[in-house]
Amino acid sequence: MAKKHDLRELFRNKRSKLCSQELSEASIRIFNHIVADKLIEGNLVILYMSSHNLQELPTDALFSLSSNYDICVPKVINKNGIMEAVMWNKKTPTTTNEWGITEPQSDTYISPENIDTVVVPLMCFDKAGHRVGFGKGYYDRFLKRCSKDVKTVGVSYFEPVDKITDVETTDVALNVIVTPKKVYRF
Repeated sequence: MAKKHDLRELFRNKRSKLCSQELSEASIRIFNHIVADKLIEGNLVILYMSSHNLQELPTDALFSLSSNYDICVPKVINKNGIMEAVMWNKKTPTTTNEWGITEPQSDTYISPENIDTVVVPLMCFDKAGHRVGFGKGYYDRFLKRCSKDVKTVGVSYFEPVDKITDVETTDVALNVIVTPKKVYRF
């Protein structure tokens, strides 16, 4: 059992030790779980654009599903924890924000209520489906604006910790979290 701050530091350190081959292999195994278990539902999916600086799980393979789904990507609006969804295609112009995260240049936003599946990055998670992100609350705020039927799929390099001890009422637990080894359903 641990607090989010401590877990964030621990898993940030663990991620920093992963080499690019490990990241790539983990990404492929997770992609295969997502496809085999048909974890993406509906027509409109939001995928994050992975940041190599943050050593996030690469999402390149997931973007290859664009022939099966309409894809949107997150865009940070302000430092108060607000993000929006923007439609994406292979020709969408992007830029890098101040945190080193690639995001679309467009300001044409999609209503969160229209999104069927949200793929969520995370640092780590617990056995109840609670996640530790980067600590700004962007995804929690966004998920609260989505339909009550939205499917949330977290992706993680690592297996769960027993329990995150400082889960807040504003934190949104995920439906499914996929690791290279296993699919966890909550």
